[in-house]
Amino acid sequence: MIQMRHDGLRSYQVGPVQAELRALTVSDDREGMLEGTPHLHRRFRLMGIEKAMAATPHLYVHDLDKLRADAEGRVEEWLPREAVHARLTSWWKPENSAELGHTELSVMWFQTAAQDPFAHLATIVRPLDWASLARFIPFED
Repeated sequence: MIQMRHDGLRSYQVGPVQAELRALTVSDDREGMLEGTPHLHRRFRLMGIEKAMAATPHLYVHDLDKLRADAEGRVEEWLPREAVHARLTSWWKPENSAELGHTELSVMWFQTAAQDPFAHLATIVRPLDWASLARFIPFED
């Protein structure tokens, strides 16, 4: 369930953790693409995702296994055009951390223009395990 908090931030339930949406961007995943096929597009998309995940270990990509299977299976159907990136934070922190700070998780998925990204985000994150996916960010002095 999406809730509006008094400070204007949207709040999402991620497993047992309450997290706040800090940023959400929607972009055209085919922008700049002059030609290609759905299979080629999937392969390039997957290479970009792999690079992003290597650079950002706390990035969760929704339906990643399906994207990989589609690329291997040479599926020739175009995927949804919109790439959505969301960044969530929570005051929850690992029990073994004595430092003050918060945790953060980035989520990425693809959708059609007709879909509501806020509602889709709620559906994606509800079953996730925040403790295993989010990264701890200590406060700087």
